[in-house]
Amino acid sequence: MIQPLRVVHRRAFVALAVLLPVILVVGLVARHPRPGLGAQVRQLPASSQFVGGSIELWQKHAIRSKFYNTSNRPQDIYLVLQPAQDLNEPDLLLYWAASAPNGDVLPSEAKLVGAFRAGKAFLLPLNEKGAGHLVLFSPVHQAVFDTARVEKLP
Repeated sequence: MIQPLRVVHRRAFVALAVLLPVILVVGLVARHPRPGLGAQVRQLPASSQFVGGSIELWQKHAIRSKFYNTSNRPQDIYLVLQPAQDLNEPDLLLYWAASAPNGDVLPSEAKLVGAFRAGKAFLLPLNEKGAGHLVLFSPVHQAVFDTARVEKLP
């Protein structure tokens, strides 16, 4: 009476031993590739020209902000951030928003520019006015780390 149940049990485990790894591999292959946040961070183009910059833009931290554009695409503005001291906050994200954040809440229209890295160039998604706010957001703490008001850029 127990022998037929043992045979069924053994066959089920052999089938699962083969089937589960196949399902795992198929699932990994079928995933849609997701570009990392670092994919949006780029090197400053060689033909870039300094447009302006300031260390007084940011409200809470001393971060030197330098703006560049290129001669072949002057409407594209690149931003390079250099903090005076290391920012001891994990996984900061840089956002561009038309309006200022309300407390620790990101504005609904905020656009992700990329993961914060000192010395790397970020291409800003400027609107026709060119003015807005840069927002450093900490997804770990779900809070705005710092903000900077950017006036109209050339």
